[in-house]
Amino acid sequence: MNVLEEIVQWSKDRPIWQRDALRRLVQNGDLSEEDIGELREVCKSAHGLAEQRDSIPLESIHVPEKNAGAMPVTLASIFHHRGVNALAEGQTLKFGSSLTVVYGDNAAGKTGYIRILKSACHARGPEKILGNVVSGIAPQKVVVAITYKVGTEDKGREWSGNGGDEFISRVSVFDTQCAAVYLTEKTDVAFRPFGLDLFDKLVKACKSVRSGLESEQRALSVTQLAALQLQVAEGTAVAKLLLSLTSLTKAESVRALAHLSADDEARLGLLEKSLLDLQANDPKKLLQQLTVRATRVRTLAQHLRNVETTLSEEGVGAVFQVRKEGRRKSEEAKRLRAITFTAGVLNGTGSELWLALWEAAREFSHSEAYANKQFPVVEEGGKCVLCQQLLDEPAGDRLKKFEVFVTSTTEKELREARATFSRLQKAIKELQTSTDSFDETVNEIRIEHEIVADKIATALVENEKRRKAVALALSSDSDLSPVCPNVQVASQEAEALAKQLDERMRTLREKATDEKRKRMSAEVQELRARKVLAANEQAVLDEIERKKKVAAYELCLNDTRTQAITQKSTAVTRSSVTQKLKDSFQKELLNLGFSHVEVELKEVGGAEGVLYHKLMLTRAPGVELPRVVSEGEQRCLSIASFFAELSTADDPSGIVFDDPVSSLDYKWREGVARRLVQEAKTRQVIVFTHDIVFLLLLKQFSEEQKVEQLDQHVRQLALGAGVCVEEMPWVAMPAKKKIGYLKSQWQAADKLHREGHQSAYEKEAKYLYGLLRETWERALEEVLLGGIVERFRPSVQTQHIRTIADITEEDCSALESAMTKCSRWLPGHDQAPAAQAEIPDPKVLKADIDALESWVVGIRKRRTS
Repeated sequence: MNVLEEIVQWSKDRPIWQRDALRRLVQNGDLSEEDIGELREVCKSAHGLAEQRDSIPLESIHVPEKNAGAMPVTLASIFHHRGVNALAEGQTLKFGSSLTVVYGDNAAGKTGYIRILKSACHARGPEKILGNVVSGIAPQKVVVAITYKVGTEDKGREWSGNGGDEFISRVSVFDTQCAAVYLTEKTDVAFRPFGLDLFDKLVKACKSVRSGLESEQRALSVTQLAALQLQVAEGTAVAKLLLSLTSLTKAESVRALAHLSADDEARLGLLEKSLLDLQANDPKKLLQQLTVRATRVRTLAQHLRNVETTLSEEGVGAVFQVRKEGRRKSEEAKRLRAITFTAGVLNGTGSELWLALWEAAREFSHSEAYANKQFPVVEEGGKCVLCQQLLDEPAGDRLKKFEVFVTSTTEKELREARATFSRLQKAIKELQTSTDSFDETVNEIRIEHEIVADKIATALVENEKRRKAVALALSSDSDLSPVCPNVQVASQEAEALAKQLDERMRTLREKATDEKRKRMSAEVQELRARKVLAANEQAVLDEIERKKKVAAYELCLNDTRTQAITQKSTAVTRSSVTQKLKDSFQKELLNLGFSHVEVELKEVGGAEGVLYHKLMLTRAPGVELPRVVSEGEQRCLSIASFFAELSTADDPSGIVFDDPVSSLDYKWREGVARRLVQEAKTRQVIVFTHDIVFLLLLKQFSEEQKVEQLDQHVRQLALGAGVCVEEMPWVAMPAKKKIGYLKSQWQAADKLHREGHQSAYEKEAKYLYGLLRETWERALEEVLLGGIVERFRPSVQTQHIRTIADITEEDCSALESAMTKCSRWLPGHDQAPAAQAEIPDPKVLKADIDALESWVVGIRKRRTS
């Protein structure tokens, strides 16, 4: 299990926000302010301080595979469409499978391509790609593509700038920022094996997240209950609750204590009045006053109860139900009359008036005319009690039918219903909802119980409105208006007040002891405290929530502690930095020729997630290394550390170097060049450089070690920076390539001549003659003198001395003549006007180039035959 795999396994027991942070660090290299904010919210959501947020914890799929036997990843090209720095659009930078050297002067565009690589590959410090911010226009969207291959696959893959790529991230980049990991502020040379920098970055994230959490927690440090506690008497249940309030206090407990029932409110009022009563100067007189008042209040309560009963929904409903029943009975009676009273009877027969007449006749018959005989008397000789004429048989039958009608159940029930309705209607009509006496009692109540008095007064007014509405509906034989007020109940308050007055009188009669007074006072304080709590119930509940949040923030802060990170960093570092790693570092120093100063890798303790290994002087461990070695030597140590780091993972994927010999003198350049070419035998090596000497050294060692080298040249042209050409810069070209370049440029010059652009042609011809002269000089070193001595190379190839024994007079004359001719048109030679020579035409120029080529070919052919 390598370092990254062990970190993945360890992280599964870490807080979810730390797992997400590790994933972001692996994929992005660092955390932005936005990342820190999002991670803080993830941390808070785990403890209920924020809404649940989606998080992506670190898993094995997020880290580049570093397993033994992994197929190597090699880069094929970078295509820059647009948007990166000031790079020209539509440029393709190609890479070979072994060694690729990308040469470019300062400001030629190398950094732009490096930034593209760092955004995709493994780099210590990935950089955000900027657009052309100095162009004066809004930067374009970045559009790039990196093609690469995994192993020996035929078809390449592509990374188009969107997110991480598990394969291309296995390619490592060494640049100045990478060197800074090993050279901490140029004072300490701290070695970090691959992946261990995640620990100190996670510690940094912990500090940033913790800082934000502490700031938010401080905003919750002020309690709102200080003033409330001053309003509550000490020793009461409410005071004890406020003092012991914690995040675990149940809201139900607060609500139960804060809720005062009507009985509690009445009890508080009674106790307060009773305590005042006990302080009266003349208790007997007060007792008499209370007795009178209690009688009045009780009378009022009885009256209110009567009004409420009469005007209640049930009471009013009963009246309307009787009226309804009377209507029904009336209809039944009409049907009975129709049957009983045949045609020929007088109008109104069977009506209320007629019934009264009939009942009067019955009474006269029973009392005077026919005592002790059943009414009506229709026997022979019987007379009508009204007209006093003898009754014949038809008249007698008619009177019997009348009596049957009158004594029927229907008619009887109708009379009873009408009587009941009349009585109930009269009761409502004559009901007095209020009197002057009751108004005086209400005003008397208002002196000590304003709220109760207001409720009673309102009930009296509203109930009178209801009485009038009911009376109107009954008198007009209509339905009750839908806007009729509901009955208002206030009798309970009046009765409670009467009971309170009774209790006060009882207390006065009993002569309370000091102990009883204390109990009463304590009960008053308890009830008053509960009343204060009720008024501030929400504030107390908010305080519980505040304490819950503070406690939750403490849990969040616990999730930002770094002790476990440091312990794991120490353990992983100790297990991964083995003797093999230390031996690898020493081996790399030997490869670079760094043997004049004894330096070794030692552990120097850990702090906040990092176990440091410091490069120390073996013979003087107490002396800081940067005070002894030069800047260039420090660079060598960084490169050695980088290669030692690579040895910890069996992954032969490509590596990229950005100006690896910056600050190095010639001695160290040679060692670094040799080491890079050596590495190119086993993996792809890409080198970006602006150092021509280093370029030639790489070329020399690649030829010696038979390593294939691809040359790429980036330049700053009118199109922009980073224009790519698959060739070495002119100054580094061998004679053969220089001749090929001259031929190519001659074609362009010939076209100018043919198209009549004489001035442009002459300018180009002079330039080509200058290059031709330089090529003759290069051919002198490389061909005629057999490369025994060359510029930019310190060694002299004495083994080639025999090759120059065949130099002839003709070789020298041809060289001297060509050099003299080329010099005639070089700028910087001030010639007399009369001696101004005509610029040779394209045919002559072509012949001069061919002459050089023939000269070179002739000598080489002669020496190989």
